[in-house]
Amino acid sequence: MIALLAACYTFDDVPLAEGPHCAPDMLAYVVEVLDGDTVRVYAYGNEDELGGSEEPDTGEVNNSSAEEPSGDDAYVLDVRMLGVDAPEIAHDSTEVADCYGDEAANFTSDLLLDQWVILSFDRTCTDAYDRALAYVILGDVYDDVDECEEVDEDEVCEPDSSDAAVLVNDIVIRYGYARVYEEFDDIRLADLLYSAQDAAQSGNQGLWAECE
Repeated sequence: MIALLAACYTFDDVPLAEGPHCAPDMLAYVVEVLDGDTVRVYAYGNEDELGGSEEPDTGEVNNSSAEEPSGDDAYVLDVRMLGVDAPEIAHDSTEVADCYGDEAANFTSDLLLDQWVILSFDRTCTDAYDRALAYVILGDVYDDVDECEEVDEDEVCEPDSSDAAVLVNDIVIRYGYARVYEEFDDIRLADLLYSAQDAAQSGNQGLWAECE
């Protein structure tokens, strides 16, 4: 799966440094997938701007076999993929999942669970539910978390540009597992995400084929 997606984009295609940023880019490790557009991570960066709990707690993680990453600065953070609107899943027996909600959650889980990612931010860092709003970039960006453990307001944690990477926000929309979240249509990568949605619709991908 990763090898296939890596052919889509490199870091040269993902404008990490362009446009306004509410926080520096940061390294994170995905420990749980909450639904098709939201994940729980151990984050390594400036907690003051993003919220999150002070220390990782593996006891709260229900969907991962991952060991706790090393580093004293890690904290738990829920991350909503910026500009992405995946169908809802059923959170308990009283709810019914939206069309393609389970498929979207499974796709995101297969792609991101137990993976290192880079979180890149836009104008707004958090939503009304105190989740971080971020672009999620997946690739072989670091061999060791220590390479990117010290991040502050004046320093961006830069990935190795030689490594292939994919913008997950784009991928889940392009493959038809989500739509563009139009409330955030003024974000710096809006045109890219709308282009991905147009491709999914014209190709009758995923929810565009299965859901009315």
